[in-house]
Amino acid sequence: MQAWRGKAKAIKTLRGDPAESYGKIPMYLYILETTYLGTVVKYKKTDENHFLYSFVALDASIRGWDYCRPIVVVDGTHLKSTYEGTMLIASTLDPGGHILPLAYAIADSEYDNSWLWFFEIFKTAFGDRDDMCFVSDRNKSIWNATASVYPEFRHYACIYHLWTNLLRKTHRDTLEVRELFFSLAKAYTVQEFDELMEQMDQINPRYHAYLEKANYEKWSRCHSLVKRTWTLTNNIAESVNNAILVGRRLPVVSLLEYMRKTIESWNEKQNEEGRKTTTILTNKYNEMLEDNNKM
Repeated sequence: MQAWRGKAKAIKTLRGDPAESYGKIPMYLYILETTYLGTVVKYKKTDENHFLYSFVALDASIRGWDYCRPIVVVDGTHLKSTYEGTMLIASTLDPGGHILPLAYAIADSEYDNSWLWFFEIFKTAFGDRDDMCFVSDRNKSIWNATASVYPEFRHYACIYHLWTNLLRKTHRDTLEVRELFFSLAKAYTVQEFDELMEQMDQINPRYHAYLEKANYEKWSRCHSLVKRTWTLTNNIAESVNNAILVGRRLPVVSLLEYMRKTIESWNEKQNEEGRKTTTILTNKYNEMLEDNNKM
């Protein structure tokens, strides 16, 4: 017990007091808003004057959104500090194929009210665009919130999470079924999809029934009513979560600053890459075209 207290005291000295950190959020958000003009920040407390939510959309992300495909990948990740909580994150891919975090928030939990508040502020910051859509796991709170705030736009399921749900229903994971499922999800034409589904039906009609019930439009690329391109999973969000793994253990203000620095570092790296690019496309897509030409 004495050793644990000593460790806790040392961490508090290095990182700051987790409880006091919540009281510093309003000032931190004010500094962000006045330093990075165009940045959108929001803060909400309970009736008892306790912290509830905080939201940040940096100006660079808001301006960058105009040049990205209108696909928003959404996820929540649990915090590991003393008071826990959840970080809600919306991200996309920039024109060079790099991850661009759009907005992030700290909330007490990942429930309906948290996500509803997040998307309401998100809409004030980013508005909406033609063919805009959302991709996430099948968290009902996320789906309920987008349906409420963006009722006219599509919401698609991460195919990896759909696959894990299929496994829970069938309790059978074979290489053949796995490859068939992901080929189905990634098929470019309905004809190709139907041929693959016939193979799936021959293996086990239960697979076909479950996937049909999940609604082809929600996960199949060829049935999608908007151009989702390669964004069939929420891997973008998972990558952001992994990048801030250390930050998730920090007091909330330190976490918010960790997130800002991470985004700034990524943007600087992409800007430097852009300055060195001499082709019409970025290096990533240019290399993909060259590889395709060799096939």
